[in-house]
Amino acid sequence: MSSRILHVDLDAFFVEVCRQRHPELRGVELLVVGGRRDQRGVVQSASYGARRFGIHAGMPIAQAVRLCPQATFFQGAFPHYRTASRAVRRVLEDFSPTVVMASLDEAYLDFAGTERLHPVSLLPVAERLRDAVRRETGLDCSVGIGPNRMIAKLASDAAKPRGLMEVRAGWEEGFLAGLPLGAMPGIGPKTAERLADLGLVDVWQVQRLEELALQRLIGDDARTLKRRAHGYGGTTLRGDRLPRSVSRETTLARDARDPVRLEAALSLLTARVAGQLREEHLVARTVTLKLRHDDFHTVTRRHTLDTATDLDAELYAAARDLFRAAFAEVRGRNRGVRLIGVAATNLGVAAEADLFEPDARRRLRDLSAAVDQLRQKYGFAAVTPGSALGGRRRRD
Repeated sequence: MSSRILHVDLDAFFVEVCRQRHPELRGVELLVVGGRRDQRGVVQSASYGARRFGIHAGMPIAQAVRLCPQATFFQGAFPHYRTASRAVRRVLEDFSPTVVMASLDEAYLDFAGTERLHPVSLLPVAERLRDAVRRETGLDCSVGIGPNRMIAKLASDAAKPRGLMEVRAGWEEGFLAGLPLGAMPGIGPKTAERLADLGLVDVWQVQRLEELALQRLIGDDARTLKRRAHGYGGTTLRGDRLPRSVSRETTLARDARDPVRLEAALSLLTARVAGQLREEHLVARTVTLKLRHDDFHTVTRRHTLDTATDLDAELYAAARDLFRAAFAEVRGRNRGVRLIGVAATNLGVAAEADLFEPDARRRLRDLSAAVDQLRQKYGFAAVTPGSALGGRRRRD
């Protein structure tokens, strides 16, 4: 049974969700989402008009302002993105029993074994899917079809915006030959630059090289790159796959050196992570802290808990201990902190509450349930963790 995979990529997803939620943005051609122009965050997404100025996801807001000062810069809301993503998933599940959301704005669908139902091409299915997503959610998407995940994703990239592309089994090498190496998964700008210095710019050049010759040029990564250049990729999709992590991070408006304020920010981030875990009926065994110094030196520290949890207090206690150890390095280098973040990883499905759970933990769980109800009704800001108030008192 041959593999047939569809990759659905929502076009300018964060931009379009913001336009749906904020009618005043609908007529704005040059729109950048991720933060205000006076903030120090990064670009989440840019309208296609803004992209013509060289703006792309992951770019610092300050750089985007320099490239397109006339653009409108906007800070969206994560709950709106999550709601829109779930609406898209419900549409996709009408087309395939196996839908794997790779992120908020992209998904893979499994069509293995459908040759008798769709003997020639999946393009008619992709067209109906694209139209259904537009009709039910108001969002546009591009769809790539391929014999494995990598080819399907590269096909959807090539089809953007609102396009369809099918690469059938046997066509992989010809399709890839026309792509730059920088388009391949796992090759970021720095790696692409290093390969270009070695004379490797396009995929066809890797296809023509013997593996040993490629290994002499780039080392141990030669086999992986060679296989990808010839179109090999993963074909297995698991619809029950859990997300790898739930995380939040923030780039601070000003470099911070006050640990009290930083711990307050960390408390709010952890509360958001814990709330999402409970909403999605997940628990985490590992807590990871991310801290970026003002010279862009970035450190991560992680701690694995004895018991998986979705409780704010337990996650925050671990994150705070990690922060205090990491902040000693900040002080030792005489730097400030530019970015702070926390992630819950090593995820599992939440089980029913333990009948023999200690009273203290049961009280924390009851408190979390009450807080979740208030936030669902009045918004996240309705309840502020006590550990987040230290930064406010310091400012007052």
